[in-house]
Formats: sequence, C-alpha cells, structure tokens
Amino acid sequence: IALNVAISHVRSAALHGRHAVPLDTELHDLPDEHGTDHEADQQVRALHRFIAGLDRLDRALMLLYLEDHGYRDISEILGITETNVATKISRLKQRIRNEI
Repeated sequence: IALNVAISHVRSAALHGRHAVPLDTELHDLPDEHGTDHEADQQVRALHRFIAGLDRLDRALMLLYLEDHGYRDISEILGITETNVATKISRLKQRIRNEI
C-alpha cells in the first residue's frame, strides 16, 4: 500500500507543475526548442523501456530518484535503508549504462 501511495504521490506531483515529464508521454508530444533530436529521442525511448521493465520496487526507486528526492526521503517512502537506496541506485545506473 505504501509503495502505491508513493508512486501516486510522485505522479501527481509531476502533473501539478513539477518540471518532470511523465514517463507515459509520447515523445512527439514533448517540446523541443531546437527541433527534433532523433538520437536523444531514441535514448529517452530506451530509458522508458528500461524503467517499464523494472520490478515495482526498482521502478518506484528510479521514479523517486528522477524526481530529485534525496536518499533519505526515498528510504523513508520505500521503507528501506539509505545504504540500500544508494546501492540499488548505483546498480540501476550501471545497468542503464550497459543496456542503453
């Protein structure tokens, strides 16, 4: 229940004026001040696919991290230690580098 509440909070914060773009937004709907950058679009799509393929805890962790929450906040929301948050984020970053 707490995980779902955290995810809902992050999504609603993104919809209420935060700078983040919801992950389910189509790329052609995103504003681009310098025209379309196809390489960047492909990287964003790859990141979306990567995040969608994560288990619930890792997906929540990644979304909270991308929303600029600190490790302490993430640990409190997800009920895991700050050390565990740091370790999981580090591993997820490495997976992103390897897979994207």
